Amino acid sequence: MKKLKNIIISLIVITAFSMSCNYALSKVVMDDIKLSEPQIAGGVSLMEALQNRHSSQKFSAKKEISLQTLSEIMWAANGVNRPDGKRTTPSALNTQNIAVYAALKDGIYKYLPDTHTLEAFSREDIRPIIGNTKAPLILLYVANLGRQSKYLSGVDCGFIGQNVYLYSAANGLNTVFLYGVNSSALDYKLGLKLGEEVLFAQLVGYPQ
Repeated sequence: MKKLKNIIISLIVITAFSMSCNYALSKVVMDDIKLSEPQIAGGVSLMEALQNRHSSQKFSAKKEISLQTLSEIMWAANGVNRPDGKRTTPSALNTQNIAVYAALKDGIYKYLPDTHTLEAFSREDIRPIIGNTKAPLILLYVANLGRQSKYLSGVDCGFIGQNVYLYSAANGLNTVFLYGVNSSALDYKLGLKLGEEVLFAQLVGYPQ
């Protein structure tokens, strides 16, 4: 009986070790994505973008977002636009408290504004948690509520979301800003620390 118990314990340990190795491997084999510089010249006018701005959850399942377009979306959302490190979106008290994650079908990435890089986090496709797997890109807006109130963090997320709306309107993309996402599940998947929380999500993709 004691021998059987030892065998069972050994199997549990081996299984747990294997699972941890597989998870670690899933993080290791993903490469960070050094995004290309955004193309800031040309394009439609601000007034045209405002005219075209709208919300839509209808996305093409066939047309992917290119790396260049992804680069420009991330920069529009929260990129650095000045030598002093300040961003394309305003931030209450300049806390720059919102972290933007990109959920793609091949995994999750965290946007690093200072280097304009997507830092690989996980190979998991978490788009089903948000409820729309046709959207090729889902942006997740994470606030550190230990540094800034939820109210002000929500305001900052609104700034970011509107930038993405205007970029989408100017480039023929559909987008929608979502409240009421499954924060608990997403917080767990992103490995967030105590006080950090996914407040909103924004879906982006080409129209059907």
